[in-house]
Amino acid sequence: MIFYIMIAVWAIIFIVTLIIELETADLTTIWFCVSSLVTLICTLCGVKETYQLIIFVALSAILILATRPLTKKMMNKEIIHTNADRLVGMIAIVTKKIANNEIGEVKVENASWRAISIDGVDIEVGEKVIINSLSGNKVVVSSVNNTNDVEVL
Repeated sequence: MIFYIMIAVWAIIFIVTLIIELETADLTTIWFCVSSLVTLICTLCGVKETYQLIIFVALSAILILATRPLTKKMMNKEIIHTNADRLVGMIAIVTKKIANNEIGEVKVENASWRAISIDGVDIEVGEKVIINSLSGNKVVVSSVNNTNDVEVL
């Protein structure tokens, strides 16, 4: 009787973890899915219940530890900015004076953007500025002369 209960338990664990794995984009339960399948096979071969639990836990731990470097590598992919946020860190040229508390204009990648100064200083036409962030439809800039660590992207 317990033999059939254990078969049902491992089959249910396998089905549930498989459904969860198929419904998610990341590797979330694949280790438990494989471990429950192996344990189900061991149950069919007559392995005792205590050993079944040990097999399931040990195999799950081994699979998690063995694939952790691979999954970590897959998750740490470089983010590629494709929208306006890619402008942050770029150098722009002032095309309309940016005065204290007034909106000016800069040109970056052949596009004009409304701009405000991050530190409230006046920035004249033709000066180079670095884009620090975006605020709505404006870029927030600071003068390259005032920035110590300029990174041209």
